This record gives sequence, C-alpha cells and structure tokens, in this order.
Amino acid sequence: MFGLNIFNKKSVTGKPRPVDLAQRAGSFTFVTKREKTGSALKNDDAMLSFMGDYGYYERITLYRFIKDNIPVINGAIWTWTRLCSSPLEFYIPENESKKDLKLLNDSVSALNERLASDDYRKSGGLERLSDLFFNSLFTDGAFAGEIEFGRGKGITRFLPSDVRRLSFEKDGAPSSWKIFRETEDGKSLLDPAAFIYIPLDDDAVDPRGKSILQSVGFVSRMEQKLLYDMQQTQEKAGYNRMHVKIKKPERRMGESEDNFLDRANRYFDDTVTLFSGIKPADSVVTWDDIEIETIAPKSGNTSASNSWYLSHRSLVEDICAGVHLDPFMLGYSYGNTRSWARFKFELVLRQVVSVQKPAVRFFEWLVNTHLAKSGINLKAAVRFNNDRINGALARYESEREACGRIIELYNAGLIDKDEARNRIFRIESEN
Repeated sequence: MFGLNIFNKKSVTGKPRPVDLAQRAGSFTFVTKREKTGSALKNDDAMLSFMGDYGYYERITLYRFIKDNIPVINGAIWTWTRLCSSPLEFYIPENESKKDLKLLNDSVSALNERLASDDYRKSGGLERLSDLFFNSLFTDGAFAGEIEFGRGKGITRFLPSDVRRLSFEKDGAPSSWKIFRETEDGKSLLDPAAFIYIPLDDDAVDPRGKSILQSVGFVSRMEQKLLYDMQQTQEKAGYNRMHVKIKKPERRMGESEDNFLDRANRYFDDTVTLFSGIKPADSVVTWDDIEIETIAPKSGNTSASNSWYLSHRSLVEDICAGVHLDPFMLGYSYGNTRSWARFKFELVLRQVVSVQKPAVRFFEWLVNTHLAKSGINLKAAVRFNNDRINGALARYESEREACGRIIELYNAGLIDKDEARNRIFRIESEN
C-alpha cells in the first residue's frame, strides 16, 4: 500500500498549504535512465573510417557481450564453432611415403606440444587453436594472430590477437592493405611473414570481415526486452496488489476548511502507515469506513500467454535466420518434421565445409612455416575429418547400396572380379 502526501506550495505564514483530498491518492512511477549503446565503451579515434562504419571497437565489444549474455546467441556461436571444429588431418598431397608421413606426424606432434605449453591446461595445441579460430571468426568476423620464433628450430608459439586493436591503411593497390596494431604507445606495422589475418565475408571496401551477429543485434535487443516485459507481467500476476479505499470523513459543524483538511490528511497518513507495515502473515483490523480489494488478472484467460509465446517465437526465428541456423539446432522445438530437419541439417553441413576453407589455409600456413623453419623439405596439406557430423548410418547405407550394385553387375557378368574389387576399394577409400 503506497500513499502520497502532496504539499507542493507553502503559504505566506510558512505552513504547508492544504490540498484537495482528491490529489492525495497516487502511485510511484519508476523511470529507468537509458543510455546510448556503446556510450561507455572505448572510442578509438585512430581507427580508419570505412564506408558504413559506426564504431568498430564498440561493435565488436557489443557482439561479445550479447554472445555471453543472450542464450540464443550463445547457442548459435557454440553450435557453429563445434560443428566446424572437427578433427584435423595432415597429409602430403604428392609422393607420400611412409618415411615422409612419419616425419610430418612427428613435426606436427612437436608443434602441438609447443602450442600447448601451459602446464596447467594439460591439453590444447592445434585443437584448442581450432576452437579459438572459429569462435573469433563467427563472433568478431575475423581471426588474427602472429607466430613467434625462438632460438631453436620451428615455431615457438602462436599468439592470437584482439581484432579490435587492429587498424588498416591502403597500400597502393586498391585491394592491398597494411595492418597496424594499436597500443597506448602508438601503432606498429605488423610483419606479413609472421602475422595472419583471416576475415569472414570481407569485401573490397571493408577488409575486416563481418560477424554473423551483425544483422541480429537489434532483433536480439527486442527479444530481451520482450522477455523483460514477460517477467514484469508474470510478476504482477503472481503478486496481486491491494487497493485500499478510504471513505472521506465528514466535515464537522463549525470546523474551518484548513482544520478539516489537516484532520483528513492525518487520518489518511495513519492508514497508509498501518498498511505499509503489514507482514504476509498479519491480519488487518480497521473501521468499517475502509474497504480492501485485490487487483489481479481474470482467471482462465490464456490469450495473453499465447500472445507472448507467438511474439517470442517470431523473434527467435528472426534471430535464427540471421545466424543461418534452424531453431531446432538451438534447442527450440517448433514442430519440424524429420525430413525437413534432415534437409536443413544437410544445408548447414555444406556451409560448414565452406567455412572450413579459410581454416585450412590458416593451418597449412602454420604447419608449413614450422616445417620450413625446422629445415624439413616437405609441403603438408590439411583437411577436416567431418565423418562425425555427416552421420555414420547414412554413410553405411550409401556404401552398402553402392557395393550391392557392383555385386549385381558382377553376377550378371558385365564386369570381372578384378574390376568389381577395384570399384569396391574405391568406394571404401572415398568414404
């Protein structure tokens, strides 16, 4: 029970000026101060201005914030990172021998131990670097880092860089750029031989890349605002309000207007004080001139909850469209059929292979640089083993059908035994 005693002016004698009784009832309105998004974040004036730029440092900081605090955004980055970060395989594309393959595997193992030199982690290396690569690629729109060479042979370690601290300048040619690292002491030019920068969906105007969260920032803000409104509405429905009605006292015979208002105000204030100290287990005892009512929503009305559900679902689907994932891949069950879900998942797997191409280029550069600095004359190639995500059952069924057709051709006498054996071996090597 809240009451408000209003005396907005003073009389000539300095005493509070009595107000009309109708002005005494009121409610408190809590006003939340809103600030511009990114106003408290760092503003780096040294950054090069690109077309359509609205604060690169603040934008990437905002992406990281919503990834860490909004479940649907966090689930999207998590899913994309784990789908793309499949096991790495290193091989020699031409003239591969057992000796060269063993030398390559030993070199990669040595590099893996150097990259996982943290004594407390007990793991890491190339696998952890793969997770960092895709997480930064999807969140920030780019991945960057540099290698360090020690006194020994090969690469000592790899240091990922914060892409917010990088700036770009034209280097003569339209598509050529110089990359600088911004620090408190100024900016320094990065060595292309030791530094690598891989963007996602870059273009000729802006080489920095684009995060997959770039198109969902505003929609995610609406989704969180809707959840906040739902919480406020459910809280009001769960904690019903009391409306205490006080009958206006009668004016006594011969009583002046000021005395009457003072007596009525004291009676109102005493009643407010009474109800403000009531505990949940206390009872209320008043005169019969006070009436107490409960303000609550009507029972059995589910239209409001259905409206909340449909509104939230539309926002979630909009966010899923922006991050290129279907709702069922983020834990939302909206009645998708099994065939439709499998079709959408196959589309995602094709996108995974496309996104893994820049990662292949990064790991090939890393491993081949290590081999060259170690004095090993080998050229390695990298591929991702996507067998786990493509489905073992589907591969088994496809292989069984293909082998069955070859057996039918052999039984019909259309191919000989050696040809059938070679075709079956070819199918097994491809799968």
